[in-house]
Amino acid sequence: MKKRTEMNVEKLKNQRRLNVQEQNLVKKDSILKEAKYWRNNGVPEPLKKVFKENKIELDESIILEYEQNFPGLSTDEGIVLTPKGKFYEFDADLNNDRTELIELYSFTDISNRFEIDEHKKGIGKTYGFLALEVLNELNEKERTKA
Repeated sequence: MKKRTEMNVEKLKNQRRLNVQEQNLVKKDSILKEAKYWRNNGVPEPLKKVFKENKIELDESIILEYEQNFPGLSTDEGIVLTPKGKFYEFDADLNNDRTELIELYSFTDISNRFEIDEHKKGIGKTYGFLALEVLNELNEKERTKA
């Protein structure tokens, strides 16, 4: 079996039936794209302060989900994964230009919601395991750059 490339992952996304390994590849690719996007573009300064106050080094963590101005929700909410394998959910309101924190509704450790398993029957690698793989791979690339 040949090694999957980014182009192959894009083709897989359009297929109806995927085996477990292919499903894992597509999920991991999705996690990687989200993580890279927020690493490259950064989050607003008020959120960086919230992470720092909670002893989370954002340069070594990844954003798994981040919604801004989603109808019916707070202005900014999402999930971050730390190098220690902890998942945190945040929910905050920022001002319109995202320079001030209006209110932090929650900053909660939700690690117990994520299963970390490399060989779960029927699904292969769990979302939590794939997210940790992405985090470790990105951090390893950063270390080798330096």
